[in-house]
Amino acid sequence: MEPALSVMQVVQDMVLNPNLDNSIILFFSSFLNELLGLFPYAVVLSGQLVFLDGSISTALFSKLFVFVAIPVGVGSALGTIPVYLISYIGGKPAIHKWGRHLRFSWSDVEKVNSRFSGAWYDELVFLLLRCLPVLPSLPLNIAAGVLRMRFLPYLILTTVGFTIRMILTLLIVGLGTESLSSWLSFLYNGSTGSP
Repeated sequence: MEPALSVMQVVQDMVLNPNLDNSIILFFSSFLNELLGLFPYAVVLSGQLVFLDGSISTALFSKLFVFVAIPVGVGSALGTIPVYLISYIGGKPAIHKWGRHLRFSWSDVEKVNSRFSGAWYDELVFLLLRCLPVLPSLPLNIAAGVLRMRFLPYLILTTVGFTIRMILTLLIVGLGTESLSSWLSFLYNGSTGSP
């Protein structure tokens, strides 16, 4: 139990007190998380804002962008490359062979492929899908490879999308936590009769 609490304290410090050292750790851990698909990393990191005393200031938001969102975006994007390359080179046979290990099937790829038509706006759609905090990245990684998306646009759009995803998640959780704190304060003050 104590090691788990230590890990949570370290994660909390990385988010609430962002700095260059922490950003390097976040970079490597987000790379490994995306490579291995362990858990929803953005939600775990942004959830630490629950422990923030006060509101999100402009200075904290800037630090979160530079020292949390960018390293997580770049690390996660680099972590997607092996799956992208396997699906780019191997295509359908690779998905059939490795799909059970990835918890993914060819029908999932076909669902994602049906959203793309080969038009100019497909990259914009890809970027928007990357930005959604609740959408898993594995289907997009595989679809981009199977659809033969060029590597450089894939990497750039994935990096930008993951960075936007992280900052959106931080904002949503941070503002939600701030609103919840205000609401609970109002309930407590209102129920006790205090001004």
